[in-house]
Amino acid sequence: MTNDDILSKVNTVIEYANTVFELKPVEGYLHDLEGYALMRVAADGPGTGAIVEIGSFLGRSTCWLARGAKSTFREKVTAIDHFKGSPEHQAGSSFECRFLTEHGSTFPAFQENIRRAGVEDYVEPIVASSEDAAKTWDRPIRFLFIDGDHSYEATRRDFSLWAPFLIPGGCIAFHDVGVWDGVTQFVDGLLKASAEYVKLFSVAGLAMLQRNPPARDDVRTGPEGNKRLVAQAPE
Repeated sequence: MTNDDILSKVNTVIEYANTVFELKPVEGYLHDLEGYALMRVAADGPGTGAIVEIGSFLGRSTCWLARGAKSTFREKVTAIDHFKGSPEHQAGSSFECRFLTEHGSTFPAFQENIRRAGVEDYVEPIVASSEDAAKTWDRPIRFLFIDGDHSYEATRRDFSLWAPFLIPGGCIAFHDVGVWDGVTQFVDGLLKASAEYVKLFSVAGLAMLQRNPPARDDVRTGPEGNKRLVAQAPE
């Protein structure tokens, strides 16, 4: 191992430790290792296109993604959320969010968190449901992160809406795999049902998949003239 190799490894540890410390005040359920994985793919992932996050909550994962993208001057992060919380965040639920129950929306906290993290200029929030945001979306995506409602049907819906925009070789990450039954069932079924997606790695509850380049018959022209890939979600 050369001195450059050693220095590279040390710098990775330093980068991780510094970012963990700086983002510690941002609440959320994303493990630091999961956040670092998102950060590195946002910084160095393959292809050209948007970085899209479905489900932002208080902005913890958004900050990790934006830190990565900003560090290498890549695409900004589009954060899509209605900011009304998932079912488990509602009053009396298993992961009740006090800010949500008091204010009716997590968006003010989200805005403050990305501002304090120094990434407000690298985040483009869309305050809407996944379905409504998808109606007007027409850009290719290189990195898609799905972390909304964790039920099977909701995960399948988000995938069906957004995966068609994922470029060949693009990455798609799912959160809480192995934690919530619905998202776990969907990801397991997707990998079994389609050779179009391969798992790159797993970190804690984060599963990182990559889309294979499609055959010519798998490509069609969308309503705006853009090439869109036809992805089939498992039933």
